[in-house]
Amino acid sequence: MAPIIRVGDTGAAVRDLQRRLIRWALQATGAGGLPPPVDELLSDGVFGPVTTAAVRHFQRERGLAADGIVGPESWRALVEAGYALGDRLLWHSRIMMRGDDVRELQTRLNQLGFDAGAEDGIFGPLAHAAVEELQRNIGLEVDGVAGPGTIAALRRLHRDHHSGGIGVRAREREWLRRLSARGLSGARILVDPSHGPDDPGHRGPGGASESEVAWQIATLLSARLSAQGAHATLARGPASTPTATERARLANELGVDLVVSIALNGLTSASARGASAYYFGSATFVSEAGMALAAAAQAAMIAAGWRPDCRIHPMTWGLLRETRMPAVVVEPGFLTSPADEARLTDPATQDALAAALAGAVARFLAAAVPAPVPV
Repeated sequence: MAPIIRVGDTGAAVRDLQRRLIRWALQATGAGGLPPPVDELLSDGVFGPVTTAAVRHFQRERGLAADGIVGPESWRALVEAGYALGDRLLWHSRIMMRGDDVRELQTRLNQLGFDAGAEDGIFGPLAHAAVEELQRNIGLEVDGVAGPGTIAALRRLHRDHHSGGIGVRAREREWLRRLSARGLSGARILVDPSHGPDDPGHRGPGGASESEVAWQIATLLSARLSAQGAHATLARGPASTPTATERARLANELGVDLVVSIALNGLTSASARGASAYYFGSATFVSEAGMALAAAAQAAMIAAGWRPDCRIHPMTWGLLRETRMPAVVVEPGFLTSPADEARLTDPATQDALAAALAGAVARFLAAAVPAPVPV
């Protein structure tokens, strides 16, 4: 796992971080020059205010929590941002290739009508099949490898006016039609208590940890879903701390229909409060089903009194990005708020929240297919 790099750190790791940020900004802007605050960044190996601002800028642009701390998610995104389409051969393997070059490949293939899957920057089976189909259509050797010849042909065929991800959205809507016919009974749902004992997350002023509170709410939600006929599974036990990739892999291996992750927000300001929900989305792609599930969960939390409404947001967190089914992260409140902490740790309030979220899942599964998202 990549080390956590934060303000006050110095040395080679910080210098590497700064160089990656500058390289990412140059690739993103081309000849337009570096945008602020990256334009003030130096590769001096000192993690100070300018580096913090540059990291936050990068995190906002990439759909990550803009906390200015370079943890595993931000480091992964920085490494992947260093690849441009054509820098390397791309192919499908057991350890799937990741990077901005893969995401651009997926976007271009989807714009041409080849279903490369969600534009998540992961070269999976759908991207492999789409490359093969492209090669078959233009008379190249069909090997599923995106090499110089395939990429050159793809660039010649590029059509900006086509909407990307048509096949993905059609597949999501068909999946929703089948699932809504069945409803909650028999649905396979992975309930994820975020964090874990090795990564407790936020801590409230009264001492409650995010991992413990998330576990309590998740177990109640799992029990309520099971009581209504769903097959609910917890993503971790009380003593384990799987990574986001491990949680996503579990969801994919189990073949669940939905993933609902319970997390809590937190800030240094004790006055910050509010509920929010998150789904997978980037600058070029949005999961329609994930957005609809997040909207249902958010509406349920607001109706249950978790306010103010901090709305739903697209993010590229590993759990949302790497799952093959709709996934959401819900944050009913700020653990760092004394008022929210009191509610979040109250057993009766926890159970009411679990009931509200279970109802949201049931309504989502029973609802009609959501309207297409404009692109």
